Amino acid sequence: MANSQGVAYVFGSPADITLYPSTSTTVSIFTGIISSTANEGFDISHECDTEEVKNTNGEVVGSIVSNNRLSLTVNCIPSGSTAANALLTAFLADGNGTATIGGAKTITCGGIDDAVNTSTSGRWIYAGGGSVKFTNSGKAMVTLPLKKYPTATLMPGVSIVL
Repeated sequence: MANSQGVAYVFGSPADITLYPSTSTTVSIFTGIISSTANEGFDISHECDTEEVKNTNGEVVGSIVSNNRLSLTVNCIPSGSTAANALLTAFLADGNGTATIGGAKTITCGGIDDAVNTSTSGRWIYAGGGSVKFTNSGKAMVTLPLKKYPTATLMPGVSIVL
């Protein structure tokens, strides 16, 4: 394990992730752990749509912001007790699948406290765009792009567990 002298640094964050198809909120596609051995990391970002309001001189006099959302891209190595079980976690849900995440480090993003963990900030939506990369020279990699709309009340749906 890495360590540092003088200044403390934040390293990756483990998490439990469960993936659900769009057709079920109780039957998961797979459940897994983003651990120190299977987690390649995740990236979270805050996004929103903005529109500038200009006066007759073309100068910006206001800004309109809407569609507040968070985006999370999870990168993990498919793993399991056997090679066959590991292959089961190299799975991408159908569109509008959902994911639940727990045990991640608590961070605030876009004004949302504990933005990653779903127990406090709601489920993540998988809307497609994921990938599974296989290579002859290294480990396989699953990339899952997820979105969350903090102001939307989501129907219970499918969850993705990483």
